[in-house]
This record gives sequence, C-alpha cells and structure tokens, in this order.
Amino acid sequence: MGRAGQITLETERLVLEPVSPAHADGIYRAVMDSRPELLPWMPWAREPKLDVNVDMSRDDRLLHFAVIERESGTVLGVAGLNREGADEAELHYWIRTDHAGRGLTTEACRPLVAWASDGLGLSRLTLWAGRDNHASRRVASKLGFVHLGPLGWRPEGGLGDFPAESYELVFTSSIGRLETGIGGVLVTRLALRCLRAITE
Repeated sequence: MGRAGQITLETERLVLEPVSPAHADGIYRAVMDSRPELLPWMPWAREPKLDVNVDMSRDDRLLHFAVIERESGTVLGVAGLNREGADEAELHYWIRTDHAGRGLTTEACRPLVAWASDGLGLSRLTLWAGRDNHASRRVASKLGFVHLGPLGWRPEGGLGDFPAESYELVFTSSIGRLETGIGGVLVTRLALRCLRAITE
C-alpha cells in the first residue's frame, strides 16, 4: 500500500490526505470557526496557531489526515492515529462545527479503522472522549468501539482538565474482523475499496 505518508483514503463525500503545510490555512480556519466547541476538549484551541509540522513520511507514529469535503475542497477537520507500540494506536478526530451532525466524522473514520487493520497490521485501537462530549462518544459507538469505563486519568482541555471515558476496538485477524462486546464485525471489501495508495 506504500508508505504512510503516501496514503489517501476516500469515501463517498470525503477525501483524507496526510496533513501537510498545504492544509495549514484550511485547518486553521476550521479551528477558529469551531473554537468555542473545541475549547473544552482541546488544549491547543486556547491559542490556535497557523502551524502544521506533522510529516508522516518521516514519523509513522503520528498518522494525521486532513478531512476534506470532496465536493467543495474545504478542510473540515483532522482524523488520525497515534501509534502506541508495534501493534496499537489511539484514534482521534474532530470536525468543524458547521458540518457536525451529518455523519461525516464517522464516515471519515471508517476507512481509517480499516486501514489500521489491513494496511498497518494493528491489533487494537483505543480512544477516549470527554464524558460530556456526547457527539464524540456517539462516533465511538458507531465505529464499533467497546466502552471500557472511566479513563484512569483526566485529560487537559482548553478550560482545564475533565473526566473522560475509555474505548477500545480489537482486531482478531489480519483480514479485518473486529472483536467487539457484541460479537465480530466484518470490515467489508466495500470499505476497503475506500483505501487508495498513492505510490511514487
């Protein structure tokens, strides 16, 4: 599938491109337009900066994608994986406020989850969400993550720390079968067709 920095993920409405300086303006506008909603959960929303310094071609531990609306080319947010050892990663995501509630965050994360299993060979994904961040917690449930209970530490947000909930998704085989609290969920070939590797 090529190196991580060369991967583009696609869905019906979205294109996920590895974050680069070319996305800096769009990400900054999305943050500023959504700052009141991001601030309770994201410490970097206190003083947003026009700065993108993640290079997936050099550091495959931080796999961040700009979420772009296919029709308009607008950067809607960021979704990605932070690698935690050889076979685990933490999923993270946010989307601009004026596009929330349309299922776009879940749509962006589905091919990312499939790529984590079938492209990266990971065995487990984790995520956490603020206890009162109901939208983020709904995304976790829609993606098939299992709720493990309260997170054992309090994350820092832009307004101070807050209680959060912990989730996990376990891949039981390399072909994309996910182990959840309600049984296995097969990642279909249709989902995998959302993945496109761009090779040099």
